[in-house]
Amino acid sequence: MSTQKLPSPPPNLQAVVFDLDGVIFDSLPANIAFYNHILEHLGREPVAERYAEIIHREAMQGSLEALVGKGEEFERAMAYWRTMDSAPFFKLLRLFPGARETIAALRGRWRTAVATNRTATAHSSLAHFDLLRLFDLVANPDSAGQAKPHPAMMHQVLGHFGLEPDQVVYVGDSTTDEGLCQATGVRLVAFGNPELNAWAHLDDLRDLPGLLGLP
Repeated sequence: MSTQKLPSPPPNLQAVVFDLDGVIFDSLPANIAFYNHILEHLGREPVAERYAEIIHREAMQGSLEALVGKGEEFERAMAYWRTMDSAPFFKLLRLFPGARETIAALRGRWRTAVATNRTATAHSSLAHFDLLRLFDLVANPDSAGQAKPHPAMMHQVLGHFGLEPDQVVYVGDSTTDEGLCQATGVRLVAFGNPELNAWAHLDDLRDLPGLLGLP
């Protein structure tokens, strides 16, 4: 955990919302392999690693636009993606230490949700690790109509639970998560990224229950 002075637990907390990539999953190797596969299908050099920061935070459309630009190549890439079986890439995903236990502990006290820019594989990747049952809601650009940092995804979460922003904390790791929280007034717990403007910072998910006031 960061050595900075920790804030007091939110007094009226009702729900904890998680980003997926970079918070629950260490997904960078899987994402690089996934996008390189698409690039190779298009006959392009597999250079996804050079765009690691972009493909980590952006939804599918933004990532592919960064990799191949707009126009015919982008349309070919999207068409191929819609036919792909993404399951083989799940074996490259790794849960961060304590992720399962932390989510289970929080769910014993509060509602839990995911808000992720991952699209078609948001549910199936969670199911791969038997985590889907630990969440009341999985929100993504398909369900919300917009990708983070647009506030639509958090508005979907708040509306689903009937909550106000100060009743929710969001655990994220990127500037898109920071923007989402700034746009909606939800407290951000920054995971593994001390550069973010956040209510609190964590380097280990196992510290999250204590931060939020669980014994």
